[in-house]
Amino acid sequence: MEASIKILRVTVMSVRIMKLSEVPGVDMEEEGFKGVNSVWAVLKRDDVTAFSSRIFRMGPGGHTAMHAHDREHVAVVVRGMCRIEGDGTIDEAGEGSVVAIPAGVPHRFSNETQDQIVLLIMNIYTGSEESEEPELDPSPP
Repeated sequence: MEASIKILRVTVMSVRIMKLSEVPGVDMEEEGFKGVNSVWAVLKRDDVTAFSSRIFRMGPGGHTAMHAHDREHVAVVVRGMCRIEGDGTIDEAGEGSVVAIPAGVPHRFSNETQDQIVLLIMNIYTGSEESEEPELDPSPP
């Protein structure tokens, strides 16, 4: 009796450390955005279709547009004090705060301080909306 052997090919990705101070990011130039620089933290992968994450670095007086979309947001205030407008309310969230924004709720992030703020934005896709993040570059940085 002849045995057959199956070889499973495993691709191992190396650990990546990204220093935000060394990543230029992309200035958001969409209508309604001011002083917001975006760095994708989790990029699109074929094996994950329902999650993405990026960093917003927002200068003094900066803000996003008031907007809504089909995905849920979870935002963590990494540095500074962020003003959040949404669902008819205005609140402030400081460092270490976690902000949950349901899908479909109009919202806007803004920086009313004189210092840069940093937000970790996590996107949870639950509907038909396509992820907008760039493809993962398999080569190490």
